[in-house]
Amino acid sequence: MVTVIPDYTFFVQLANFLVLIIILNALLFKPVLKHLSERDTKIAKQHEDASGYADKAQVMFQDFERELADARVKANQAYHSLQQEGMSRQRERLSQAKAEAQSMMEKARVQVSAESAKARETLEKEMAKLPGEIASKLLGRAI
Repeated sequence: MVTVIPDYTFFVQLANFLVLIIILNALLFKPVLKHLSERDTKIAKQHEDASGYADKAQVMFQDFERELADARVKANQAYHSLQQEGMSRQRERLSQAKAEAQSMMEKARVQVSAESAKARETLEKEMAKLPGEIASKLLGRAI
């Protein structure tokens, strides 16, 4: 069996180890741990920001869909309103055309009636002369 007798080199090695731990802690471990901690904090903040942006995008998308649905409703209402207005104008023009046609027909009836009365009057005058002319032609002399 081996027995170790502590001498002064053991204490020198122990002091060297402790000094090295203190130096490495100050120069290497603390800066690396600080950098890792900052990186974790930055990643967590970016993750929260991304989550916030995703929520904001979802809200904006829902607003967009709602506005789009409202615009569709308004467009349909405008379309139906214009369609009703067009139908109303069409009915109005049709009734005006019918009234105008009725007026023209009435004028034509009055004109035909007047011409008919004038033609009857002319024919009656001619018929009054006709028996005298027939008699004068048959007799060969004027009556």
